[in-house]
Amino acid sequence: MDNKCNIVRDLLPSYIDHLCSQDSINFIEEHLNFCNKCREVLEDMKNDVDLPNKIDEVYKVEVKRPFNKVSSFFKGQKKLTNYLFIAALFSFVFGFIFLTQSIMKYSEHNEEVTELEVVDQEKEAIIDDVFHILESSTELTDKEEKQLITIFKKYNEKLNLLAVFPAKDIEDWLKENAAVKQKPTTIYPIEYNKATVVIGNEGILRNNETITPSGYDLGTVVMAKKRWVIQYEYKSSYERTIERHHQLTYYGPSTWSIFQTPILLFTLFIILLMFWIFFRRQNKRLKDLMG
Repeated sequence: MDNKCNIVRDLLPSYIDHLCSQDSINFIEEHLNFCNKCREVLEDMKNDVDLPNKIDEVYKVEVKRPFNKVSSFFKGQKKLTNYLFIAALFSFVFGFIFLTQSIMKYSEHNEEVTELEVVDQEKEAIIDDVFHILESSTELTDKEEKQLITIFKKYNEKLNLLAVFPAKDIEDWLKENAAVKQKPTTIYPIEYNKATVVIGNEGILRNNETITPSGYDLGTVVMAKKRWVIQYEYKSSYERTIERHHQLTYYGPSTWSIFQTPILLFTLFIILLMFWIFFRRQNKRLKDLMG
């Protein structure tokens, strides 16, 4: 190795970093064209310089990787937060719509129930009016029969037949149907051939044996007291009202069933809103962490 090689090798670091003058560059390159060993030294030096750069790049990638994961997680959570807000908004809007419908349905239901309360009121009124006439009598007089006809005409739009039975003549039936002693009860009718008097649209019906009882299970009301048993049948045209009253009383919708859908939707809205608030706070913390 001659002196030129020593000089060139001393200058190679500056040559690699582009710190040499033009004369030095020309001198180095001219020497490298003829000296294989110095070219090898140059290559080794370049490789030593590139290695830290590669290490830096790998380090940067490894350092950034966790932040890239956090960034992806943040973007996904941000989307989820937006979806929660949209879902909460939809549940609130639909809850409000169904609430409006439920209020209307509840109001209509209450109006119908109020209108049909007259069925129970009239049931009590008819029985009370008849027993008021019979309360002190042991046998029906002509005067009492006329009064019963007056009562029948009073409720003529609803009644088909009104009959009075002596309690002593149907004792066996009363033992089997004790409920009629407590209150006016809808029940299958007593045979009319046992009645003291039967009143219809044409007045007193004399031939009781030809009268066919109603087959509608809610169409006849019976109540018994000490001496007398009162039975009346509704007109077939009024049976629809009786049936509707029965359905609403025993099978009508409850307040919960009417308001169930909006209650569930508003409950869902509250739950979604709570999750949205939670994730929104989490997103703010992640955003602050990531700068």
